[in-house]
Amino acid sequence: MSDRFLLYIDILGFSNMVRDEPRKVVRVYEILDTLNVHTRSDFKVIVFSDTILIYNSQPASATTESKFCVQTLVDCAEDLHHRLVGQDIFFRGVIVKGDFEHYKRSHVERFFGGALITAYHAEKDIPSLGLFITDECKAFGLFQPTVAFSPDLSFVFLCHGLQSLSTLATRAWPINLGGSPGEDFGFHVPWDVRFLKDIYSQMRAHSSPAVRTKFLTAWDLYLQRYPRALAALVQHDFSVRALATSDWDQATKALEDKIKYFKRIGSGTDLSKSIQETSKSLQGKRIWRSKRPAPKGPSM
Repeated sequence: MSDRFLLYIDILGFSNMVRDEPRKVVRVYEILDTLNVHTRSDFKVIVFSDTILIYNSQPASATTESKFCVQTLVDCAEDLHHRLVGQDIFFRGVIVKGDFEHYKRSHVERFFGGALITAYHAEKDIPSLGLFITDECKAFGLFQPTVAFSPDLSFVFLCHGLQSLSTLATRAWPINLGGSPGEDFGFHVPWDVRFLKDIYSQMRAHSSPAVRTKFLTAWDLYLQRYPRALAALVQHDFSVRALATSDWDQATKALEDKIKYFKRIGSGTDLSKSIQETSKSLQGKRIWRSKRPAPKGPSM
């Protein structure tokens, strides 16, 4: 089998979506269908249920090719991350290196390998969300900052906007950009702020303690790297102007338009109608079962 680089992504809370929010399931698949990676011939995508696999179609034969593969997979995860901002949909992903095969027979599509097994077990053991990368893959280098998370795994910060602004900040926030539009220094800052706002909200308000812990872990990772920026955001109710007192209108409107677009994507399609009908059927069965009289116990 051939060594490849594999990005393994798990959409979190998918079973609850299927049961309680079928429209969100359609939204997930429609958003996945828009990813930039689909325009490439050098990377392949596999989607099954709540799992996405992205890998290089041809094995890397040199260090430069390996570096390219790693960076491309990180960029793929970041592309999905930006599309999911504001959708109340989150993922956990991991990038690994190892043997992986994917090919089609007449009637069966096969994919298997050590990389898939490694990624599966690594991802399931991570009590957080976001993107992670093995030390072996990180050694090839990537543009995004990272921090050690556990033995052999690092967390990848998918926040280009905040990272760009942080290089300009000396000590205090907000930054004075001299009247220049904020977009000139970090177009995706509103995306980062909205993402952090949602993380902060979920870590405090989610009904499940286990899920709250995952959001809390993610928040803590960002807090360790950008303590003053996050403190300013919390103090000012996650206003983008807490980071830079500039005009953010263009980028903010772009974010709002993207959120609205992806909220509506897939509505009215055959898949949407089918999933909603299935959900109604399942809900009906649960109601029927709840109303059934409890079986009588044996006579004593």
